[in-house]
Amino acid sequence: MTNVHPFPKHPVPKKARPNPPAAAGSEFIVQGPNGASADVLLMIIHAGSMYLTTPDEQPDDDLPTAQLMRTLAGLDALTGAANILVIYARSYPEGFDQDATDQLVRQGNQVNKFVRKLYDMLPTDDFIMSMDSYGPDLMVEYATYAAIGVTVSFALSVMDYYYAPFIKTGKDPRKAMFKEFHAAYLEAREECFSRTEGHGFLIKELASANRTLQKVMKEL
Repeated sequence: MTNVHPFPKHPVPKKARPNPPAAAGSEFIVQGPNGASADVLLMIIHAGSMYLTTPDEQPDDDLPTAQLMRTLAGLDALTGAANILVIYARSYPEGFDQDATDQLVRQGNQVNKFVRKLYDMLPTDDFIMSMDSYGPDLMVEYATYAAIGVTVSFALSVMDYYYAPFIKTGKDPRKAMFKEFHAAYLEAREECFSRTEGHGFLIKELASANRTLQKVMKEL
C-alpha cells in the first residue's frame, strides 16, 4: 500500500517534549499536566510525522497492519497534545471559546473510538498473511486510509483551535511553519478520503454482487 503525501522536509524532534522555555526562543510554551514544558505546535507536527511517511521510509518487512499501528501511535501523540491545549484553555477561559473547546474534546473522543474500532475489526497479521485472497488486504487498506483520514481531520481541528489564540495574535510567531504543515495535513486528508471513496464504491458493488450470488446459489 502506498502511503499519503509526507510532511514537508522540516526538522521534527524525535521526542514530543520540547526544549525548556529558556531555550525555546519565541515559540509558545505551556506547562503540561505533569509540569513539563510543552510546545503544542511541535507536538502536533511530530504526531503527523509518525505515520505520514513515504513508501521508501517504511521497512520492507512491514506487517500488514503496521501502518495502522503507526497511525494509532500518532493519534495517541496528537491526543496528548490536544489534552495539554484543552487543559490550558480551561485554565485561561478568557482567551478561548469554551464551546469550541468542548467540540474539540468531543471530536477527539469520537476519532479515538472510531480508529480503535477499525483496528478491532481487522484479523491478525498471521491470518491476513496466511489467506490466499485479496479480501483481507482490502480490509487493511480501507481501515488504514480511513484511520489516517480521520486522524488528519482531528489534527486540522487541533491546529485550527490553536491558530486564533496563538498564531493569529502573534504569541507564537511561527506562522509560516504553521501554514506549511497545515497544508500538508490538508493534502493528506484529501488523498485519504479520495481513496476511501474508491473503496466505498468497490465495497458497495461487492456487497451487491454477493447478494446476487447468494440468491443464485439458492435457486441452483
